[in-house]
Amino acid sequence: MKKSMLPEIGMKISIDLENSKIIENKQLVSQVMDIIDNYSMFIAMPIYKNVVTPIPVGETIQITYSKKSLGVYAFKAKVIGRKKTSDISYMKVERIGDVFKVQRREFFRLDVVLNAKIRTIELDDNEKVTLALTKDISGGGLRVISKEPLKVGSMIEVSIESEKETFVLKGKILRCMPYKDEGSRYDFDIGISLDEVPEKIREKIISFIFDYQRKMRKKGLI
Repeated sequence: MKKSMLPEIGMKISIDLENSKIIENKQLVSQVMDIIDNYSMFIAMPIYKNVVTPIPVGETIQITYSKKSLGVYAFKAKVIGRKKTSDISYMKVERIGDVFKVQRREFFRLDVVLNAKIRTIELDDNEKVTLALTKDISGGGLRVISKEPLKVGSMIEVSIESEKETFVLKGKILRCMPYKDEGSRYDFDIGISLDEVPEKIREKIISFIFDYQRKMRKKGLI
């Protein structure tokens, strides 16, 4: 097996618990802390919805990660140990299957509220800008809430404001449904897929997600 196919120290990874009773069919986010050999490594205790989620020893998981210019890879692994220091919890995992390449655009999803502007072009070439708030964001799409509906299938440009920079991305409206949250000022729940996001920008989004989670951990909020 080529070493270039394996994850590296510091790399962001996602963890799928397909057969787990903890969080069924959900994806967790983590990071490679140390590499022991081609089979064993230490990874940070994963996070789901901004909460650290311990995985029992003996649990089988799938680890997925993105390699720059190479694509997305994954492999099956088993949790063989857990440990906690003063400031971080981590676990030891052992690869139990071959590394394989996968086609996955949406990963490392984070529930986060950020200001967003969505620009659409009407049939009469008039530009329309809709203000929104994000509900979650990932490397392949996002969910927003808005006071105004947006037509499914519309091609849009969305600007998302984070603390350090503004992400300007092109996408497509996948769904627009009534937003059912009593007391909310927003009426519509909108799903957006991001089209052809450059790998450099996708990496920035993923880095933002992990930076945000680290800040929340330091504040004791997760």
